[in-house]
This record gives sequence, C-alpha cells and structure tokens, in this order.
Amino acid sequence: MLQYFPDFFTEEQLRNNMQHYNLSRMFELVKQYFEKEYGYKVDDITLSNRYQHTINSYIYDDKENPAFIHIDELFESTVISFLLVMFKWSKDFDNLDVYSECFRYTLFLMNEVCIFGNMQGQYANDVLLHLVTGDMSEILQLAEDCYWTIVVFSLAHEVAHAYLADIGKHYSEKHPEKEEFDADMIAYHIVLKIMMENSGENKILEEYTYLAPMMYMDFFDLYYYTDRVLYKSWFYDPEHPLPIERKNRLFAVVDKDEYELDTVEGNHLYGGFLDVYDEYKDQLLLKMERGKLDKIIHMDKRNMMRGARE
Repeated sequence: MLQYFPDFFTEEQLRNNMQHYNLSRMFELVKQYFEKEYGYKVDDITLSNRYQHTINSYIYDDKENPAFIHIDELFESTVISFLLVMFKWSKDFDNLDVYSECFRYTLFLMNEVCIFGNMQGQYANDVLLHLVTGDMSEILQLAEDCYWTIVVFSLAHEVAHAYLADIGKHYSEKHPEKEEFDADMIAYHIVLKIMMENSGENKILEEYTYLAPMMYMDFFDLYYYTDRVLYKSWFYDPEHPLPIERKNRLFAVVDKDEYELDTVEGNHLYGGFLDVYDEYKDQLLLKMERGKLDKIIHMDKRNMMRGARE
C-alpha cells in the first residue's frame, strides 16, 4: 500500500488498521457472540490460515486431535481482490477499457486462482492495483468493509458446525445439506447482531455490508459457472447445496423483523454488484462460443485434477 499509494496511507494508519482488523480478532469476536447468543463457549478450537491451494474454509474435528478452523491464505487474497475488481467494474461500467480489464481480471481469478489454486503473483497484483488507482480510497474501503463481513460470516459458519454437533443436532442421510443451511443461518445471525450492537469507535462491521454474505455466495457461483463453461465440470456435493440455494436462505433470514438495519446503501451496492455479476456470465459464455478463450483453457491440467480426486 505504501509503495503504490503513498498519498493515501501512512505506515501508522496501516499498522492501526491491521491491529483493528485481523483474522484472530475476528475469531475472538465470533467466539464472544456464540457464547452471548447461543451459550456456546468456544475454548478448544484454534485458527489456521496456511496456504493449502484452496479458496474454501472448513472446520476439522476428529474428536481426537485439537480441532481447528482453516481459512486459507488463498481465500484471503482472492476474496479481497474479487471485491476490488467487481466494485471497480460496477462503478465504471460504461468505460470500455475498465470494462475489458475488469472482465479479464475476474476471469483470471476464477480460472487460474479458484479452479487451479494458484496464488496471485506480483504481476497480477500490479495489474489490480493499477486498475483501481484512481478510486483507491473509495473502492478499497468498500472492498475491505465487505471482506471483513465475509470473514466473520465464514468463521461463524464453521463454528456453527461445531455448535450443532455439540448440541447433538442430527441430520437425515437423505438431506445432509440441511446442516449447511443451518450453519449459514446461525452465521448470518451472528453477523447481523454484530452490525446492530456495535457502533461508534467500537464498530466492527458496517451495516451497509449486510449483503456481503450474498456476494460471497455469488463469488462461488461464478467460480462453479466458470468451471462449467471452460471445462464442462459440474459442481456436485450432496452435503453442500448450490450457492444460489444458500443465498435464497440468507435472504429469508435477514427479512425477519428482529433485524433492524439501514439497508438503502447496502441494496444499492449489491445492485451494482449484480449488474457486473450477470455481465461476467454473459460475456464468458459469448467469448467461449466464439473461441476467444482457447488460450487460457488448461484442459489437461483440469483432467489431472479430476483424476486425482477420483
């Protein structure tokens, strides 16, 4: 940040921001709210974020070794980059140069990073930072605020799995996906309560980011959609419902009367996000049909990944 935007940030500002917003602090916040809202004390779950070439988060608990929640380093870098480029694209949608660069970078994130698990290199970071330079203060703030809401949601979702197991919640083999819906519901409740109950200097999550968990579901939907268009690979996991199904359940949660949020700014932000979300899908399919994406398709590598899973 200091290298690329010396006029926007000081070293002291960045250090203070890192103390206020970091994975460990967010995890502690989630644990506090689980005890407050559900009477569930989280003492024996640790946090891991080592690079494992995946954008997924998960909880590992074999009942013998110490349980831990994993938020991959790739998840961290990919989600914030995704939000930056999507908000930039939405803001300057009518600028053809920006439109083109944002589509290309989103495709890079979906293909090289999400599908193949490759961490963005220095060149990719340079391209992204150059793309958002003119709107750095505005775009970065939007992306960062939404990012931390997504992080809290992801952490709370994984803790929710441990909570559901602790209270003896059982799920039918015919409907194992219901556990994911329940974990989402609990996680979103935690997110919304944090937004509503913390204000002023104690504010952690901004109310206008209340739809960021939906953006997170859209992120995965674009990932699976890109894989389907480029490699004819269909997402299937009986324990994990489709992102669109999870998103619809989240909307049902936030519509409850117990959540009182100022939603105007958040609705506007998500509306612009959905415009470029739809545009990406349309352009990806169109360019694929016209053979313009042949150079970025790594079919042999994708087939090797499929073989390794099988």
